[in-house]
This record gives sequence, C-alpha cells and structure tokens, in this order.
Amino acid sequence: MPSDDPYPLLSKIDSPDDLRRLPQTQLAPLAAELRQYLVQAVSQMGGHFAAGLGTVELTVALHYVYDTPHDRLVWDVGHQAYPHKVLTGRRNRLQTIKLKDGLAPFPSRRESEYDTFASATRAPRSAPRSAWRSPRRTPASLAASSR
Repeated sequence: MPSDDPYPLLSKIDSPDDLRRLPQTQLAPLAAELRQYLVQAVSQMGGHFAAGLGTVELTVALHYVYDTPHDRLVWDVGHQAYPHKVLTGRRNRLQTIKLKDGLAPFPSRRESEYDTFASATRAPRSAPRSAWRSPRRTPASLAASSR
C-alpha cells in the first residue's frame, strides 16, 4: 500500500541519530525530500531560503559524519541553518520562523543543543573561535574505518 506521506524518509528523522541510522544509499533521496520540504515550507511562510537550499547536501553529510551535538557545526549565516533545524527536531515548527514565540530565523542556543551559537545575517568574527570544538571523528578516519 503506497504511503500518502510526501516525505517518507524525512518524516522518520527527528534527530541526527535517526539520520545516522539510514544506509548511505538513502542520503541522496533524503536530501531531495529535505530540499522539497524547504521549498514548500518557506513558500508558505516567506523568508530567505536560497542559502538553506545551498546547504542541504552539506547539512545531511555533516550530521551523518559527525557526532552532533558533541561535534559542533558552525554556520556562516543563519539562513544556511534551515536544513539543520529540520534535521535537529524542529521540522514541525519550521513554519513558525519569525512568528511570535516561533523559531528564530538563525541558530539559537536557547532553541537547541545542536546550535553552537547564534548567527544572524553574518556571523560575528569571534563567535566561531569561542564555540569551536575539534570533532572526534574526521572524514579521513571514517573513510579508513570503512575499508
């Protein structure tokens, strides 16, 4: 019986742990669903989504490879983090961005343990230095362990 859910993979992701349980072959289809979800959500609420669309595959890959929130992700501008918000348990609230008591349009430490620091239109130059932690796993170490 076919599902009526337009986002069958994305609807299973409430945290990066859920994402990491997917086989690598499902990452590209997940990214396609995430991209479509962002287009649909932002077209209804308005806002900036070009930066987020440009980081869909990157966001999926970073959360898949790194042990977030222990390994910290830093976004150059807040609007790049829309896919990050979706994959870190805020998918159902994305349409509340910019509404009273809604999600912030940028990463917010008050919103999620996955947000390293707040970045708005442009990140403060000192914020990445103060928030940065070295990752425990690196792409090179993951590649070596999968051989």
